[in-house]
Amino acid sequence: MSQRQQVNVPITWQLAPTSLTQPILPNWQFHLFNVNLGTSSNPSVEQAALERVGSYGRQIGHLAEALELVVRRLKLLESKDLTPEEKDVIQVFLGDVSTIRQIKASLSDI
Repeated sequence: MSQRQQVNVPITWQLAPTSLTQPILPNWQFHLFNVNLGTSSNPSVEQAALERVGSYGRQIGHLAEALELVVRRLKLLESKDLTPEEKDVIQVFLGDVSTIRQIKASLSDI
């Protein structure tokens, strides 16, 4: 008489790992966009402004261009009412606006 042995086989076998991911740089994170709205009194307004008007950089750019226009139209650099230090502040501002304009132009050519 042969004696039969019973082998218990689990119903599901895992022959391969369920996840094949391996971090290249452990504990590093990369975010394409990370906007911290901070302690706004109305975060929903902040979010809507970002979506409808544009990034904070774009909003600041619009303000800078408008202020540049005001400075030039009022001829503030020619004004005798401003001190040399005040004129220097305006010159630095106009220089920044000009540099940003040059950067944007050089990157749009790429």
